[in-house]
Amino acid sequence: MLLSEKHFQILEILGGQEISSQRQLAKSTGISLGQINYLLKQFLAKGLIKIGNFRKNPLKIGYAYLLTPKGIEAKSKLAAHFIISKLKEYNNIRGKLLGKLAAIQKSGYNRIIFIGPEIVKELIDSIIYEKALGLDLVAHCKDWHDIKQYDDNSFDLVVEFNANQDTKAKKLIKISFDRVISLW
Repeated sequence: MLLSEKHFQILEILGGQEISSQRQLAKSTGISLGQINYLLKQFLAKGLIKIGNFRKNPLKIGYAYLLTPKGIEAKSKLAAHFIISKLKEYNNIRGKLLGKLAAIQKSGYNRIIFIGPEIVKELIDSIIYEKALGLDLVAHCKDWHDIKQYDDNSFDLVVEFNANQDTKAKKLIKISFDRVISLW
């Protein structure tokens, strides 16, 4: 059985809280009840989980799904795998952003306004700082409506996170299209 992110989610929850029903596990993970049933059967067959009987429990929980030592080991391996995978994704995205920002600088633009999510703005800020790019992020706007507050001469270029962002607002603002680029 090739373990996936869904498998990790389930093992993570089973390792951290007492789960007494498949419905409860489905609700906690966002995975369908049918998939939970199928995956728990696989986990039982592989010895990753066991079902504990708690009939005398004052909370009236009849049974609970528990990780076995083999399940704890699998969860640990999956955690390491997913952390490395996510870090690779992050570094890949950073590299693409660096390439885009370096191209902007090479084109002779210095002062940029970013339109998009705050978390991406923070990443752009950190890349500009760490790589000592000659760019100045003069402003951040969550959407095109916010750009109205900035003087047209205060920036050279608008960098938007998503080219499909608010096209109606873009047309109303009257910034020439040669001063707007998309990150993607």
